[in-house]
Amino acid sequence: MIDLALAFYLVLILPSQQMWRSIRKSDKPKRSREQRYLATIRSIGMTLIALVAACWWSGHTASDLGLGVPTSGAALWCLLIPILGLPLLHYAGKAREAKMPAAKVAEMYEQVRASDALPRTPGEMKLFVLTTLFIGGGWELLYRGFLTLVLTPLVGTWGAVLIAGVAYGAGHGYSNPKQITLSIVSAILFSVGYVLTGSVWWLIVVHVGIPLMGAISCYKILNQQPNGEAHAIS
Repeated sequence: MIDLALAFYLVLILPSQQMWRSIRKSDKPKRSREQRYLATIRSIGMTLIALVAACWWSGHTASDLGLGVPTSGAALWCLLIPILGLPLLHYAGKAREAKMPAAKVAEMYEQVRASDALPRTPGEMKLFVLTTLFIGGGWELLYRGFLTLVLTPLVGTWGAVLIAGVAYGAGHGYSNPKQITLSIVSAILFSVGYVLTGSVWWLIVVHVGIPLMGAISCYKILNQQPNGEAHAIS
């Protein structure tokens, strides 16, 4: 019953809450970045506590959730690919930026500076890193490892992939049709990747690594003076 209660929350309640929050208009004052980061950590942390309780009650092991140590096969290769590929992706992005016209680079930098979600101070950056770890690790465990485990006996493997993918994609909220479609499609692809490899580790590396690389690059931009020297933004 605890399994099903947590699955119900992940599939219906949480995505519905996120969709509602993203489309409704609120007159409440906007929270600071630190408050938003801490709220995310707290929300995922509480859900992970529920996951631990459900696993203890039902006897699920770490391996059941895809946390077994990948020693060979697809799981190991899929772990090595992002570990080796993410640094290459970073340097490829830097090389591409170096070839951009100055006006295009300036426009990109202005878009970064206009974002209210990115960390701007050392304290915010530390919280952002922790938040990213919770998001990447927590949601992969919950929506890939746990939901696939619980839903497969009820709806089959690919039914579980579809339900988990749609729920996780909807959990990103709604901005426009393109955004929600891409969120759902990418979530389904991640779930397919988990089913094919049986390992959640490589998905965590991807889910944590890409946002962190982007945030670090943007942090450097946000802390750069017009003459190119770094300074701390308060």
